[in-house]
Amino acid sequence: MTADTRRDQVAGKAVEAVRGVPGVAFLRPGVPDLLRTRIADRTQRRAPLTGNRTPGVRVGRDEGGWRLDIRLVLRRGHQALAVTRAVQAAVLAALPEEPVVSVRITVTGVV
Repeated sequence: MTADTRRDQVAGKAVEAVRGVPGVAFLRPGVPDLLRTRIADRTQRRAPLTGNRTPGVRVGRDEGGWRLDIRLVLRRGHQALAVTRAVQAAVLAALPEEPVVSVRITVTGVV
């Protein structure tokens, strides 16, 4: 199994966990995700894209384990602190077999 495949699996499990948390409206793609989408729409792919392919979740690797950076938008009426704590707990529960070093959650908006 390649590192990119493993990274994609970790990101996919994190996305599923985040989407199940009450108060999360959606994951917010970053600028690189938006640019990658625009370029991919205009050009024919000769080789598969590598790296993080999950908008709103960036996954990196340290010596000790995985680093996850999650960007999300809250639903109005929910407390940011309570939702981010629930997201962190859900992500860690979804990855019991993986060594996770850190989960950083950024709330980018409220809808």
